[in-house]
Amino acid sequence: MATGTTVPATVPTSVRVLAVDVDRFRRSRAGLVRLLRETRPDVALLHRVPTHPFSGHRVGGLASDVGLVVAVSGRDSAGAAVLTSLRLSPDGTEALAGPGGGMALATLRLTDGRRLRAATVTTRGGDADQAGVAAHLLALLGPPDDVPTVVAGDLPGTAGGDALARRLDDLTPGAAPTAPAGTPRTRPRGLLGHAATVRQVALPGAIGARPDLLGKVVAERPVVVDLLLS
Repeated sequence: MATGTTVPATVPTSVRVLAVDVDRFRRSRAGLVRLLRETRPDVALLHRVPTHPFSGHRVGGLASDVGLVVAVSGRDSAGAAVLTSLRLSPDGTEALAGPGGGMALATLRLTDGRRLRAATVTTRGGDADQAGVAAHLLALLGPPDDVPTVVAGDLPGTAGGDALARRLDDLTPGAAPTAPAGTPRTRPRGLLGHAATVRQVALPGAIGARPDLLGKVVAERPVVVDLLLS
């Protein structure tokens, strides 16, 4: 197929999404690099990224080390970041920081022209503050459409989290609560989506098979989904 040829929309394509709490980069950086390399995500949704004035280069350096690029990050998103592979390019980005936390949202375009929305949320404060972050994200998402959407991060059972859950479908199996990284559960704080089929839910690689190693890398068990876009 010639370079630049558009793939017909009827041919499904797979996009791998990783949702991970990086715990302010306070754990093993080498382990986090290994996790990302073994997972090979097209979209990495990070939450609890450090937000101090000199932290930006750390996010950029991590992305560079694993062959990803930063779509949106920084203090404006209050510790939320979206990284992507070279298969995708940003069509637009939004960031929010406030009393209830923050979010990073990127509308991404695949090389074949199809689009995907990806957002990650980090929350703090009371229920009302968190609901404000969720309401802002819902306003940006708008009514359901045919653009596949995935949202990850801190989505507890607050009014805001419940509103997001009504807008999107749960992409993780079971109903287990958030689990520490050293336990075998696979549910993150939240991973929701719309207009995409989940082909796989897995955590590949050696670190994924070793909870004792995983707990040295991240605070909570990451989740990987392969989204099959039609």
